[in-house]
Amino acid sequence: MFNKYRKHINIELFGGEPLLHFKNEVYPLLKEITKIADTYSKSVSFFFVTNATLITREMIPLFAEINARFQISIDGFKDKHDKVKRDINRLNDSTYNKVMQIIHWLTDGYSDCYINLRVNYDSTTLQHIPELLSDIENIDQSKLGFHLERIWQTKKTDGSGKAVVETMKSILSSGYTVSYMNFSRRSCSCKSSRINQAVISYDRRIYKCSGRNFTEELQEGVLTAEGKICWNQDKLRKRLNIITFKNKKCKACKLLPLCWGPCNQKLLEHPEKVEGYCQLSHMEISLDDYVFMAFNNELLKNKIYKRIVDWNET
Repeated sequence: MFNKYRKHINIELFGGEPLLHFKNEVYPLLKEITKIADTYSKSVSFFFVTNATLITREMIPLFAEINARFQISIDGFKDKHDKVKRDINRLNDSTYNKVMQIIHWLTDGYSDCYINLRVNYDSTTLQHIPELLSDIENIDQSKLGFHLERIWQTKKTDGSGKAVVETMKSILSSGYTVSYMNFSRRSCSCKSSRINQAVISYDRRIYKCSGRNFTEELQEGVLTAEGKICWNQDKLRKRLNIITFKNKKCKACKLLPLCWGPCNQKLLEHPEKVEGYCQLSHMEISLDDYVFMAFNNELLKNKIYKRIVDWNET
């Protein structure tokens, strides 16, 4: 896991639900990883992709010990979220209210907590964003940021772009950062292009892409009993040799330094469809609006201004 060239390792846990059996199985494992990292003078971080419903107040100190960070998904607003995510053991309880309470527990619980609040939206969801902002208005703005993600089964409409822009303005004006699409990555189109990245399944099989089924066909290696990854070198070489922006459309695009083209998994599967995978074809806002969003995010991150620039006056 550790070598002299690698100073830090980031471990992301996703599922399913990665917080199942947290106290008895997951937490002891992560503590042991932390101890091993310390013996090699390395740092390690943990990131959970979760719906948060399994978090209890007693777990907060355990998260603090490992400096855990989170991506928590919200399906738009209270009524919509409660219809999509229901607790079968407590059908009359609001899962939305539970998640809001947990978000407050986490951000109040320790200084290094950070939550990427992913808002899954459709064309009717975004008008309710002020309700969500009201529910988190007392949260430290350095501990929470938003990410807007259209539900993939839905399509953009004629007026949806304006709704996205207005939502971004509301979030930024409330003092929270917001991301949209995947134009903020550096040096690669997606994580599967990185040589030091691996997806480890429960059965020790190794993959590169977390967006596909974990089948034998897509397996690219195995984790040995000694904790080393034994890669299928032919598969790994074929993937890493793909230059994701090596096409006319990407090379002429203004967003190339941010986007880096389609992910290499899609290009492995259908190299002839490279232009059809362009993210710009799915973007609902103009490039001008995107640039102003990114600019104001940097103002917030660097705490240069407390007031967000009015896009209409800029």
